[in-house]
Amino acid sequence: MNLSIHNLGMNYGKIEIFSKLNADLESGNLIGLLGPNGAGKTTLIKILTTLLKPTAGEVMIDGKNIISHPQIMRDVLGYLPQQVPYFPNLTAKEYLNYIAGMKGMDAKKANHQVKILLEKLHLDKTGNKYLKNFSGGMRQRVGIAATLLNDPKIIIADEPSTGLDPEERAVLRNILSELASNHLVLLSTHIVSDVEAIASQVLLIKDGHFLYQGTPEELVKKSTGYVWEYAIEKNANSFETSKQLEQPTISLIQKSDGIQIREIIEKTQQLNAKQVSPTLEEAYLGVIKGVIKL
Repeated sequence: MNLSIHNLGMNYGKIEIFSKLNADLESGNLIGLLGPNGAGKTTLIKILTTLLKPTAGEVMIDGKNIISHPQIMRDVLGYLPQQVPYFPNLTAKEYLNYIAGMKGMDAKKANHQVKILLEKLHLDKTGNKYLKNFSGGMRQRVGIAATLLNDPKIIIADEPSTGLDPEERAVLRNILSELASNHLVLLSTHIVSDVEAIASQVLLIKDGHFLYQGTPEELVKKSTGYVWEYAIEKNANSFETSKQLEQPTISLIQKSDGIQIREIIEKTQQLNAKQVSPTLEEAYLGVIKGVIKL
């Protein structure tokens, strides 16, 4: 299945959210949509899920326009919004069977899938408990299960790891990675480590424009030579050190003998610095801050 974005534009009155966005996304991939707050990620997601109509451009599934025919997308879509809707006085099983009915699934198929999904998402022991008694992370997992009902061909998740603990995030990543082998999975997030672990492609958006489209490995490769590492001694001038660490392209690791600094910059002023291999997060940060030009 192919999802194509052609010259997509969106305005709210005189405010332009984005213009002339283009991308081609294929089944068999997990695509990470990365960008800072206000970059246009959520607006793009709402257009792709047919919740908003763009002011310009087209979105096509296998050559069919979902802007003029939104049911084409709705028939193949599993959507996990940032805020998962739920009914507090339903149990997890009741809620999922209700969603299955909304998707047109027959009762036998629905019951089978609900059982499997509850087990996969570590909810099988709480399936008969009311959602009002669930933690935020547990409700998020119920939302993930609802998204996966009826085996959608396209899965779009907007910040799905919100509220999940590290174990739950790992379970979610494994499920999405498994699904990506024969589905098109689009994961919108600001948590770069979630994308680094499982994405085969990255769309990097800022100020309504795609700054990068390609593999995570290629983005890291293009960022080689921009990351420097050096140490600040424990007894270094604290005022100068604090000023230095305020830079948005610097990260640090506190060690027993001082602070290990990693700086994203074309050429460092630190005499004891050495070039090191960038992480995906450093490559992302360098591009977003305009240090790394692609």
